[in-house]
Amino acid sequence: MRDAHGRFVKGNKAGGRTHGSKNKITQKVREKFLYFVENNLDQMQADFDQLDPKERFKVLLEMARFIMPTLKAVEFGNVLDELSEGDFQILIQKLKEEHLN
Repeated sequence: MRDAHGRFVKGNKAGGRTHGSKNKITQKVREKFLYFVENNLDQMQADFDQLDPKERFKVLLEMARFIMPTLKAVEFGNVLDELSEGDFQILIQKLKEEHLN
């Protein structure tokens, strides 16, 4: 805890930042990254659209790791590398059927 002058208050036994406070440098890096992404969305979409379906699926899985909670740890990367294009299309069709019904 800090006083009105920004000095640490005596008795703060935890030391360092108080619980729940953000690291200022990490926060700045996140803000810069968000700014970069927001200003390059059109180019990133164009690049994404140029990928073949299998690569787009890999990118989506990688991004999902940071956005959605994981229910079970599974290595999709190695499995996808071993699939033939036909098997990959079958997988996509099954996923569509399961999630659109």
